[in-house]
Amino acid sequence: MSMGMWDIISSTDWVTKAILLLLMGMSVVSWALSIYKKMLISSKIKSLKQAQALLQNVKGIDDLFARTGVIQDTFAGELIMYFLVDFKKLLKMYESGSGSFSDKDWYLLQSSINQRIDEALMQEESLLPVLQTNAQAAPLVGLFGTVWGLIHAFIGIAQQKSADIAAVAPGIAEALVTTLGGLIVAIPALVMFNYLTGEMRKLEEEIVRVSDTSLWIMRGIMVHSESHIRASFVDKQPHQVQRETL
Repeated sequence: MSMGMWDIISSTDWVTKAILLLLMGMSVVSWALSIYKKMLISSKIKSLKQAQALLQNVKGIDDLFARTGVIQDTFAGELIMYFLVDFKKLLKMYESGSGSFSDKDWYLLQSSINQRIDEALMQEESLLPVLQTNAQAAPLVGLFGTVWGLIHAFIGIAQQKSADIAAVAPGIAEALVTTLGGLIVAIPALVMFNYLTGEMRKLEEEIVRVSDTSLWIMRGIMVHSESHIRASFVDKQPHQVQRETL
């Protein structure tokens, strides 16, 4: 009488069943996490591309805030607002200082923006190690189940005092089913981890592109804008300017 996969699984002992349940849980976590991260990263890349298009040909501070207000509820909009908060701090230093910007000032602004970028990327990468761990651990969990199953099978063979293939095969099949389960979990998890790592690199490129554009606009504003516009900007909070420009 032939045995199906379900028959093999149902005939295993409780340890093997527990291992298979663990592998099933790891698989569910891997797939759910992969789908979630794919949707999230794609959405953020889309918002960054939209922001990059909106930042073209900005004509001043008011125009910059007006355009940022269009995407204020997106990942890109929030990121640019963080940049503008740092820019406002630099403007305050300018108003209370010597009246000119040094290379050190721009270096500090760029360092602050880079720190914002690093924080955003670290947040995005926070769940990816789960996929990597599942890809690495699942085969080992499956191997443990196989070793346990083989021991169990050989004990059964010894008790039956028979090495006939008909007696050996069911026990071997039960032992190998956990190895199969481990590979079923590990292979997709590894593929998805590598894919999402590539998507993260695309996200990083878009973030850097938007930050470079924002920094270039800020420098242009400081070079070309009139002093009363800059002073007006310093006296306002970012959300106030944003409401006025919408």
